[in-house]
Amino acid sequence: MKKLALTLSLLLAVSISAAFGFGVGLQLNGNASDVFEPGVAVTFKLDQCPLYFAGNYYVGDGYTSIGMTGDYWALNKELTDLGGNALKWFIGVGFFTNMVFDDPFGLNAGLRVPIGLNMLFNDFFEPYLQVAPSFGLTFVPSIGATNLFFPISAGFRLWFHK
Repeated sequence: MKKLALTLSLLLAVSISAAFGFGVGLQLNGNASDVFEPGVAVTFKLDQCPLYFAGNYYVGDGYTSIGMTGDYWALNKELTDLGGNALKWFIGVGFFTNMVFDDPFGLNAGLRVPIGLNMLFNDFFEPYLQVAPSFGLTFVPSIGATNLFFPISAGFRLWFHK
């Protein structure tokens, strides 16, 4: 089953890259709320639309969680030019969803507001920093509101253009 999923994922990536340019990368995550929770993510973006996605993996005190985020960057404006590379700031709106593998199992989802800085070097390497104030609902084990929390991320994307 894992080989089939990997093969299908690679075929999808190849077909997407034939039609569009795309960026893929890694980011380190943390939650700047009550307890710092470290995590990693794989990020993905097509160059033709301002949508950004990440698959997340977190490790906490006695639990792990996996999740996904999707963000629409409403603005990505230049702050200054640094040697021919524009330092930009961005703000947007997005969603998150997480499955928490703990006792009990948890499922939550909600909205986020990503705010950050990014820069594209040589049309290939894009480092970025962001904070994304987030709030939402817990659906499992019971329905309720999540506390406001502040995920922070530092990462990069490598760009492959058609």
